[in-house]
Amino acid sequence: MNRIAIFGLLALCLFFTGCEREYIWDPTNIDEGANERPFITMESGTKWRLLRDTGNRTPEPDEGYWVHYKGWRIDDDGTELMFDQSYGLGVGSYFGAGQVVSGFYEGMLHCPEGGMIELEIPPQQGYGDKELDLIPANSTLHFRIELVRIQ
Repeated sequence: MNRIAIFGLLALCLFFTGCEREYIWDPTNIDEGANERPFITMESGTKWRLLRDTGNRTPEPDEGYWVHYKGWRIDDDGTELMFDQSYGLGVGSYFGAGQVVSGFYEGMLHCPEGGMIELEIPPQQGYGDKELDLIPANSTLHFRIELVRIQ
């Protein structure tokens, strides 16, 4: 194999795997008893609770961040219907300030780097009366979000 091919293969491997792995992302890795923690309701109506508290710093309002997340809504019969997630992609998603629905943005200000938060976002802090493919108008949104890195 020639040097260019080897270099290309190495570059591809680094691109897809990253140069270092500080953390194995795992949506089931939560603090003991975290699912029993009560939700805190903000003035906007968005509810949040920490599922993994690392004690690290939280994002400032003008900072973006890399996350892994799962988003779902609950159907009329109580069934959870996932509408989006990043875990299957193998890489986190980046969101800059103002690039997500206001409830997501507001809730993330309470999540420490390396931590995990669960959000319940009322329609007015989500998509409101806007109809999307997998999200009916006036839906309450639910998210579990791991804050990979503040940027």
